[in-house]
Amino acid sequence: MNRIALALDLGGTNLRLAAVGENGTIYSRSRSETPRGSSGDNVIDLIVQLAENCRNGLADPTKVCAIAAAVPATINIEEGILNKLPNLRCLEGVPLREILAKRLGVEAVLENDATAAAIGENWLGASRGVETSICVTLGTGVGGGLVINGDPYRGKDGTAGEVGHICVEPNGHPCGCGSRGCIEQYASATAVIRLAKSAGLAVSSSSEVYDAAIGGDERAVAVFASMGSYLGIGLAGLVNVLNPEMIVLGGGVSAAWDLFAHQVRREVNERAFPEPADRVKIVRAELGDDAGILGAARAVFASVGKGAAN
Repeated sequence: MNRIALALDLGGTNLRLAAVGENGTIYSRSRSETPRGSSGDNVIDLIVQLAENCRNGLADPTKVCAIAAAVPATINIEEGILNKLPNLRCLEGVPLREILAKRLGVEAVLENDATAAAIGENWLGASRGVETSICVTLGTGVGGGLVINGDPYRGKDGTAGEVGHICVEPNGHPCGCGSRGCIEQYASATAVIRLAKSAGLAVSSSSEVYDAAIGGDERAVAVFASMGSYLGIGLAGLVNVLNPEMIVLGGGVSAAWDLFAHQVRREVNERAFPEPADRVKIVRAELGDDAGILGAARAVFASVGKGAAN
């Protein structure tokens, strides 16, 4: 057994943590619901507790070299501080890298959650072997990660890949980022619930909307069709800008793939230039909930010991 990373995927709904080896083997896991309406301290305490659970479950806990946190945030790379977290505001401004390193006694690396998913899928999932890809995560919010020429692209300030905050409806629904009409307000689980309620459905989760659509409810079917159209509009612009080989769609809402994938592809074909539209493959993610965990671990192995901490 070589080095092991403690890899955290902090979502708006669930908090997952695993001990991952350098070849992608997951040796132990721990998870919990993300505390809602609590302080940042409570969330951090839970992260530390789950990390200790994973580390203590290993045959040799000393193999742990670092912890990597995949977070739904823009990150101040130099200082390791979380900036905008529309779905977890209690952690805004928190120096999470420093806190986790101190409390767990190992190096810490921070990564945007969707960038981590992109790294994971490119390492062991749907886009393995693909040089240029975009990974879009459809969860509580909508995230995006970019892999360009085989390497994750984070941008000068670490904010690259914020696909969820591309505007697709200029005077649309207000977004937690401060803008309006973002993809996140039309293609996330939260958006699916809102749109379904507006259509007269009594639902409390996106999975209930999915079940209704599978059961033949035309209102639910229309929600996913609308979602796919808005998502496709945003992706078409990215196809023109980046000319990717592949777009990988993951996250919980991707379970409804058959209800919206056609609309995504239609909008890309109609709105992007023909050559890049024909080239790009639009596929479902393969790693499920493990994409962010594996990508965060991969980020650790690529940086720890080389003088880099993201």
